[in-house]
Amino acid sequence: MTSRIALPALVVASMFFLNGCEPVASFFPLYKSEDKVFETGLLGTWKLAEPDPNNADEKNERWVFEKSGDAISYDFKLGAAGESGGMLAKVRLVRLGSNLFADFEGDTENKALESKCGMMPYPVIPVHMMGRVWLEKDSLRIHFLKDDWVKDRVKAGSFPLSHLEESGDFVLTAKRDELRKFMQEHADDEAALSENHKLVREK
Repeated sequence: MTSRIALPALVVASMFFLNGCEPVASFFPLYKSEDKVFETGLLGTWKLAEPDPNNADEKNERWVFEKSGDAISYDFKLGAAGESGGMLAKVRLVRLGSNLFADFEGDTENKALESKCGMMPYPVIPVHMMGRVWLEKDSLRIHFLKDDWVKDRVKAGSFPLSHLEESGDFVLTAKRDELRKFMQEHADDEAALSENHKLVREK
């Protein structure tokens, strides 16, 4: 698949995944095979902490994390409460220094769940989206690397990571060690990691 085909697909998928928001996609993962971080506190069903009361989609949106068979990753589902269908991903946690990060990767192999529940794999092709995670007992925040911030730095000539561009949209091509260094350096950068999602545990 050429970048001309792949990049628009990535952008459309990421916009759909997070209600029109645009976290940046990467061809390479943030995690390494030796990363074994698993937080049981992430397991369960989460909902938006402050949904728009006039937006039924936001009120019904649910993020579900289940333990995968490998015991070090999560089966992630995003959909509406009480409805079949939605999107699937594999999630791996990564600890860089004292900071916790998440890598969302399209689950293109979970055909049984896809056919059973009408779920669809997300992203459309196996790419990664990454963000910093704050996890407490009943609250969860994820700050994804934001597309607009990357675009501004690329235009200014100050963005340090390799990338591809198609019609103004970007996908990262930097290798894993570069990504890890970059995310750790920007862990507290509220401008870079500005795609902010606040969730609370559904009880």
